[in-house]
Amino acid sequence: MKKKISLKWKIAKYLLVFAAVLISLIWLFQIALLQPMYERYKISTVKNAANEIVENLDSDNLISIIYSVSAQNDTCVRIINASSGDDSGNVGCVLYRMSYSDILSQVALAEENNGSYMYTSNMSDYSNPESDGFKNIIYTKIVDTDSGRNIVMVYSGVSPVNATTKTLSSQLIWITLFVLVAVVVLTFLMNKTIIKPLASITNEARSLPKGIFESNPKNNQYEEAQQLNETLAQAATDIKKADQAKRDLIANVSHDLRTPLTMISGYGEMMRDLPGEKTDENIQVIIDESNRLTALVNDLLDLSKMQENKIKLEQTDFSLSDLVETQMKKYDVYRVQENYQFDMEVQAGVMVHGDEKRIEQVFNNFMTNAINYGGAKKHVVIRLSTLKDKAKIEVQDFGEGIPQEKLNDIWDRYYKIDKKHVRVSNGSGIGLAIVKQILDLHHTEYGVESMVGKGSTFWFVLPTAAGSARALSDSPESGSKQTPEQKSQA
Repeated sequence: MKKKISLKWKIAKYLLVFAAVLISLIWLFQIALLQPMYERYKISTVKNAANEIVENLDSDNLISIIYSVSAQNDTCVRIINASSGDDSGNVGCVLYRMSYSDILSQVALAEENNGSYMYTSNMSDYSNPESDGFKNIIYTKIVDTDSGRNIVMVYSGVSPVNATTKTLSSQLIWITLFVLVAVVVLTFLMNKTIIKPLASITNEARSLPKGIFESNPKNNQYEEAQQLNETLAQAATDIKKADQAKRDLIANVSHDLRTPLTMISGYGEMMRDLPGEKTDENIQVIIDESNRLTALVNDLLDLSKMQENKIKLEQTDFSLSDLVETQMKKYDVYRVQENYQFDMEVQAGVMVHGDEKRIEQVFNNFMTNAINYGGAKKHVVIRLSTLKDKAKIEVQDFGEGIPQEKLNDIWDRYYKIDKKHVRVSNGSGIGLAIVKQILDLHHTEYGVESMVGKGSTFWFVLPTAAGSARALSDSPESGSKQTPEQKSQA
């Protein structure tokens, strides 16, 4: 792979390219284009002077205007009245040295070109014959007025700019040297103020995978570097939290695996050694603990698949009311054996659109969470209600609650609330992470409301079957058939 160029040298290269382009443009305009641009300016000046004279041909102050225009524009003016033979202008200027035939020639050219003609020549016919490179500019314009036909002629000379060019060349050499030195100094300063802090931050970030990042205040010389430092510091904190959470998960999962394995092993050995203990009750304990292991392993596999987007929903219309009623029968054992109180406020006949198996998994995770963290009151309220085109399920417990600063953490796949508030828990800290993944796949709303000392309420919403059908019919693609895969991703 091609080695990447250092930012320091890249900035230096860009500055050098910018300086080279800038100096090249200066040389182009000041040296190569100076003469033609000067000539264009003089031609424009002559034409503007002639137009100003034409506008004031009938003025009583014509002579004063002629001298004023001539002085301002470095031109000379001659006006010939073809009818009366009057001749006025800057007496003694080049135009008065023109022969009669030359004047007639200029007038004829003006008549051929709609009354005006711009004549330029490098010849020394009218200028100083010893002036090498001198150019003559004569603009002739024919104007008809009440006093007859007037011929307005304006002259200006374009001097060679060789001496000026040489002066500018020597100046530009010094300017070029100055710009090159400035580029070097600027590169050094940018390296010190921009590159070095970034390089220092990069070196400090090498320990980031270990969750360690010690920011150097000297690197916060500008806002972006400070923001980068803060981002890396936050990343280090998150990595440390994630690493600790992974360790907690391993400890939790190991504990949860050890308990049923111990039960299975213990009951198995007892049944082997004591023939009288081969009872249906003991066998059922082994089966229950095996199911508990299976559920835990399935949770881990489900979370892994969801993280890799390998699970697709099979969405259909189903009765959410019936699902809640059916699933609540599983928790009768808690009512009978542990005196739990389950209050159900379930609206009947609520049909929703979603993946029934996954929504069942979400509901059971909410229930398990409420039982595990319900505290001494052992009271859980289950609500199912509808509003417009949505159905909402709420599972409320009256346990210790969750601090506000930890509400966002509970959905993390490694997070588990402090065990000191937990009953003998079957959870491993991944139940709510699975809930989050399932509900995110459904593109629906969910959340938790909690107050320390008063308990928590977990909730989620689903579109009702009627609302989902209406949304589908309003879709621009409602006229086309959908494949099962398309439905599952809706």
